[in-house]
Parts: sequence; structure tokens; C-alpha cells
Amino acid sequence: MNEIEYSLLFLKEKLENSPFQVWGYNYFKNDQYLIYNNGEHEPLPPSILYSNEEENSLKIGKERNRVVLSYFYPEGNQLNVCIYSQSIPLSKEEIQYLYYFFYLFHTKEIIERKDNELYNLINSIHSITSSLDLDEVLEKIISNALKVIPAAEAGLLFLYDQASEKLIPKAPIGFNNTIYNVKFKVGESITGKVFEDGKGRIFNSKKDVYEEMAKYNISTVNFDYITAGKSPEAAMCVPVSIEDKRIGVMIIHQWKQKKVFVDHDLQLLQGFAEQAAIAIQNAKYYTVANQRLVEVTVLSKELQEKNMQLQKRYEVHQALISISLQNQGFEKIIYELNHMIKPSISFFNALENKFCSSKRTQPPFSIFEMKIMFMEKRNSLHVTVSDYDNNSYLLYPIYNGIAFLGCFIVHLSEPLSKSDQMTLEQGSSVLALELVKKQTITEIFYKKRHEQFQSLLSYKDNEHLLQQANEIGINISSYCFIAIFEIPVYSDLHLLEIEIHQLVSKIKNELVISDKFIYGFHNKITLLASSIELDDLNHIQTKIHYIKEEYKKSNNSLFRGGISSTYKGLKNVKKCYDEATKTLSYLADRNRNDIICYEDIGLNRLFLNQSSQEIEQFVHDVLSPLWSDNDRNKDLEKTLLSYIEYNRSATKTANDLHIHINTLYQRLKKIEDLLQIDFQNNEDVLKIQLACHLKATYHQS
Repeated sequence: MNEIEYSLLFLKEKLENSPFQVWGYNYFKNDQYLIYNNGEHEPLPPSILYSNEEENSLKIGKERNRVVLSYFYPEGNQLNVCIYSQSIPLSKEEIQYLYYFFYLFHTKEIIERKDNELYNLINSIHSITSSLDLDEVLEKIISNALKVIPAAEAGLLFLYDQASEKLIPKAPIGFNNTIYNVKFKVGESITGKVFEDGKGRIFNSKKDVYEEMAKYNISTVNFDYITAGKSPEAAMCVPVSIEDKRIGVMIIHQWKQKKVFVDHDLQLLQGFAEQAAIAIQNAKYYTVANQRLVEVTVLSKELQEKNMQLQKRYEVHQALISISLQNQGFEKIIYELNHMIKPSISFFNALENKFCSSKRTQPPFSIFEMKIMFMEKRNSLHVTVSDYDNNSYLLYPIYNGIAFLGCFIVHLSEPLSKSDQMTLEQGSSVLALELVKKQTITEIFYKKRHEQFQSLLSYKDNEHLLQQANEIGINISSYCFIAIFEIPVYSDLHLLEIEIHQLVSKIKNELVISDKFIYGFHNKITLLASSIELDDLNHIQTKIHYIKEEYKKSNNSLFRGGISSTYKGLKNVKKCYDEATKTLSYLADRNRNDIICYEDIGLNRLFLNQSSQEIEQFVHDVLSPLWSDNDRNKDLEKTLLSYIEYNRSATKTANDLHIHINTLYQRLKKIEDLLQIDFQNNEDVLKIQLACHLKATYHQS
């Protein structure tokens, strides 16, 4: 059963009396399609809604006598469940579950699209580098650019001409011949401005295009030629550069808007333009070589070297991509890079906080040092380690957005050659894709584990419990406990995913018991530990506290954890989960980043279900007569707290406060009068003891 069939089966069971339709929407293809129709109603696509907030994953609406559940997924995809009913025959939890059921289906689509983009990009780069004739290369660049961005219908290059100091149109596809009359100054119109500042731009309406042309002072002549043919409904424009030198601009159009261009499209086109620049450069070298026969030897050598580098770049890329597509893992990629590059290479995997090396010797850096060095810096570093040989290293970091994925550690005995630099660059891009793919697969795995755990918690009978226990690999009759860990403060969801994955990996590696079930979900980690030996679990709890202290020293985010009591038999899993959850809530209410067991809560277990407002109100009602700006009243409150702490021992209280015992008795009488209590009345004493305990517990936190 595939991902979508499992989701539809769930809907059929829950909506057995209500007809429904499931519609998908592919943002990148701008395509709405019917996935399933259960009932006799004609397929009727719902309206496409848009979510402006990143975390808003669901909208519920009504249209045409049906309820529409609109689920929003990463990168713009959408799924709509249309239920022919006046009300929603699903619970809140079931509506939320549907989001995760369909998530796998959309994630699979995203991965397939990414693979297709990568395939098109590699083929296009190969195509444009297969010729050295300048006109042919320019034509191939535009035709392949339209393949890389399939939504585009037309495109052309503007190359800078040194003699006229203008941008000249080259190799137009989808334009009429009047486009050859357009010649832009640097800074004029959209094209000239992109060439001037080197910043790519997106326009998703004709109005935006025309306003931007006017903003940068397009000449009347150029405007007339531009508007003589069709007018674009959407456009993208990127600079074409070789290193820091811009040689032109690439622009693509949609005559009728098929989809909204987004930053991902711009980055893809910019990446292609950078590869196209190399092909243009090579073609120009070849042309100049034919025109200047006197320099043919020198230019031929340059071209041969450039082509060798380009061929090696392609071969390296193909070899590494092949490993990635065969799912051989990033360790295999590091192994291959060590055969391609002369210096030895190691790699620090920041997702799992471990080093990977083809040799037995570990790099002379700690995990803490690696994270500190690249906490803010994004560029490569040269580091010399002061040891016997004064070894020198090149540290080459890999990022995904702002997330630090890892770092190449190159042991340098001599400066890195250009060929090795190019190989390292290719390796970094492929390794980044591999790590992102692994992270995505891990997230899918965690969601599956979360579903399994929820199913375990909702077991109905012993047979069902045994089935769930076998599925997750836990002995049904062993001792067990549950620990829930939480990272309460985070600034970025992508960085949070990495930290959760790192913490899960550390816990798995440190806890040696075989019967454990662990996964991360959002900002929490759930651990179900089981063993036939009770002492094993006591040791595990001790180890968990050690892990927290060690994790804190490595400059990671603070986290807290609640651990349930240990029970014999998996039938107590619900009780374990409730205790761990209550313990975590207890820590959260007091803003404490500790790890404690349910038993450690002690008397406060009685107040876990009470709101902090109720507790504060009780403390206020009992002790507020002692709260005033009067210094004497402040002494009375301090006296009362000390008196209760020393179990109403007058001698110990007087010694603690450094006052005469008669003074203490006078204060106690004053306290009785203000609070209207009698210390000889057991009920009054219990009330005061409870108020003092709650004040110390809640107000100190």
C-alpha cells in the first residue's frame, strides 16, 4: 500500500456515510488534479487558496454545499479534501492526522522534482559545453535555460560589448526579429540595472515589468522595440558572470503566466547562468584563437587546459552524483574524493556530530571547536595546528541556507591546486545534496515512528498491544519507562530539525540497551526504554543526566526532560507517557531546563492540574496581609517562612533569624492576628504550611 492509498483508506473508514473528493495541486506545474472521488458527485475542483503564514498548514471553508479542508505543504503544494456534508464528520485530531498522512505523498513529489531538476541541469551543462562555436553555444544556452525552467516560453542573452559600451542581444528564442534592434546602456531598464548591480530579479506581472523599465529610464526607442511584439506576463533576469566579472545578462519570459516565479527558480537560473558563463568564455577563447593565428599556440593551450578542467569537473560531478543516486552514503563520497584529490580529506558531519575519515587518524579538532569556528563565518579557513610538525589544514564549510551541515578538513602539505579546488567545490555541492536528502529521509522516518508510538498508546487489548510491541521491537513483559525531552527555545525551524536530529543521534549512541524506541518530532524527543533487568534502566537514567551535561558543554541549545516512573510490562505505557508529560509540564511551568523523574516532583504532584493563576491566588489569599511596604511586615513574612521551614521550632527559628526568642513570640502573635489564624489549630497550620511551600516552589522559579 503506497502513501496516498493509506490516507484514502483512513478517509473511507472515517467518512463511510459522506461522499468526498480529494484534489491535489502542484504549485510548480500550476496543475490541479483529482486524486480520488468517493461518491456519485461530478468531479468539481475547489478554489485554490493561498497561505501567507509559514506555519499555517490548514484552512477550513465551505463552498457549493461541501466542507473543504485545505492542507498546505512546503514549496507551495496543496491538497484539498472536499466533504459533501454540512458539518465536518472528523475530530480535531483526525483532521490534524490527515496533514501528516498526505505529507509523505507530497514529500515524494518534491524529491522527484528535485531529482528531475538536477538531471535537467546536468544534461544542460553537458549540452552547452559540448561545442566551442560561439553562436552555437549561445543558442544552446537559451534553449537549455528553457529546459531548466520549463515554465518559461522565451529567452535571450544580452552580452556586454566593450567597443560600444552597450548590452547587445544574442540568440533570442521566442522573440520576433525586432529584438535585435534593442541595445541597452549599463544601468538602463531592467537588463542594464541587473548588469550594473549583479542582482537577479523576478517579475510576476506585466505591471511590475513596465514599472521597473520606467524606473531605470528605458529610452523611447528601446521601449518601442521591446513592446513591438508580445508583452511578458512574468519574467526573470540574472547576471552572467565569470568569477567577479560580469559579461552579460540572461532573461526569460512567460507570455502567458503558467506559474508564479519564486526564489528557487531564480537560484536555479542563476546557477545555470554561472555554468553558461564558463561555456561562453571557452567559446570566446576558441573564436579569438581562430582570429589571431599568431597566438594560436598560447590560446590553444589555454583552451585545452580550460576544457580539461571542465571535463574533469563534469567527470567528478558524474562520479559523485552516481554514488548519490545509488544511495551509497556520504562516507562513500568522502572515500572517492580521497582518490580524486592529492591531499587527504576528512569530513565533519554536523548533522550527527561525528567525523568521517578514510584513515584511522582523527582530525585534530573537537566537535565544539568545529561549531565555534563556523557559528558566524561562512568562508573557508586555513588553520595551522601547533604540534610537532605544525600541520596546516583547509577547512571548507558546507551550508544549506543558514544551517551548517558540515565541513571538509583538508590536510595541506602544499598549496591546493586549481584542479583539486574544483574537485572540492563539486564534492561540496553533491555532499550538500546528499546530507539534505538524508535529513529529509530522517524527518519522514521520525513521522512514521511518531505514528507507531501514537498507535501504541491507543492500544485496545493485549493482542493489539503485542502486535504494536513486535512492530517497534520492544519486549511486552520487560521493565520500561518513557522520557520526553524538549528544546523550548529556538529561532529557526530548519536549525531546530538539525539540533533534534543531533540529540537523537547522541542519545542512541550513548544508550547501549537494545530495547529502545526513540524519535524526534517538532521540538520534542520521545524515548521508550525497556529491559528485563531493572538495574539496566536505573543506569540508563543516570546516563541521561550525563548526556545533558555533556551536550550543554558543546554550546548547544538548552533542553529539559521529564522521565516517568519505571513499571513492569508494556501495558503501563500510557501511564508512563502521562507521567513523563506531566513532569515536562512541571518543568515548563517553572521555566526550568532540568531533567527530573516523576517521583522527584513529590508533593507538587497534587498541583500539576492546577493553573499557576489558581496557585498564585491561593498564596495571595493566605499571605497577602503580610505583603506591604512596611519593613516590619517584611520581617513578619520572613519570620513565618523560617518558622514553617524549621517545623515550628521556636529555638531554631530564633537562631536562624538572629533574634531573641521573646521577639519571635511577639512576631508570631502579630502574624496570627494579621492572618487571623491560630498556630494551635491543625487546619490553620496546614493551610499556612501549604501556602509557604507553594510560594517557595512557584515564586522562586
